[in-house]
Amino acid sequence: MRKTFVLCALLVPAVAMADECKYSEPRELKLKLDGIKSVLLDVQQNTIKLTGNGNGNGISELRGSACASDADMLKELTVHQRRDGDTLVVTLRQEGTIHGINQGNHYAYLNMAGNVPANLQVQLRLGSGNADIGSVASLEARVGSGDLHASAINGPVTVTVGSGEVELHGIGSLTMPTLGSGDGTVTQVDGDVKVGNVGPGDLSVHNVHGNVQIDSVGSGNVRLNDVTGNVALHSIGSGNLRLDNIGGNLSVQRTGSGDIHQRGVRGNVHLPKPR
Repeated sequence: MRKTFVLCALLVPAVAMADECKYSEPRELKLKLDGIKSVLLDVQQNTIKLTGNGNGNGISELRGSACASDADMLKELTVHQRRDGDTLVVTLRQEGTIHGINQGNHYAYLNMAGNVPANLQVQLRLGSGNADIGSVASLEARVGSGDLHASAINGPVTVTVGSGEVELHGIGSLTMPTLGSGDGTVTQVDGDVKVGNVGPGDLSVHNVHGNVQIDSVGSGNVRLNDVTGNVALHSIGSGNLRLDNIGGNLSVQRTGSGDIHQRGVRGNVHLPKPR
């Protein structure tokens, strides 16, 4: 049986729509999900809301809205799909001369929402747009300057962040290779948290039922609360590390001019000797 699902227009307050969607057109596309194990969403400057559907039932239509300040721009806002092995690539595209335009009274974007089977893996490519992802098997995301909200992801979450904002709640585990100048807020992680480099950004992690490992903190700020396992940090520069209620050990290998504030560490504490 062919599996197809609906994406419908994301609900936006009427006042916001009046201000930001002078001209609009519907967009429709059938999602071809036979033999598909993962969906890659190439969202870029657009907006999408995607939720996993537990029973995997749905109808064979994908819908969305194209919004623009000029009616002539609407034809260049398109939604495409293509198959790459067992991955379905869905692209929200701004064609031609309007690519990247979204400033003040001159704008053009796609606004989408909908469901996919809850057992699908989701990949996300997000530029300056917005994404809300929930109740899917796993998530791998690359976020530029946009905003990502993700919740109820039972499996692993991997996210790379530039200058954007990321909020994650109720996930299986977290891998964050880099956090640039953006902000990350993470709550309720069932497994381990592994973070690569934190630049000048801010990272806050709460309620971790596992270990936390961080390679390096530059000039940014990291806050860890309510971690059942160990916390290990390789190095910190001029940034700040704050810890509260850590069930295991705390280990920091190298420190620069930054500060480490720790309270309620029940295991052993290993910090470098002051220079």
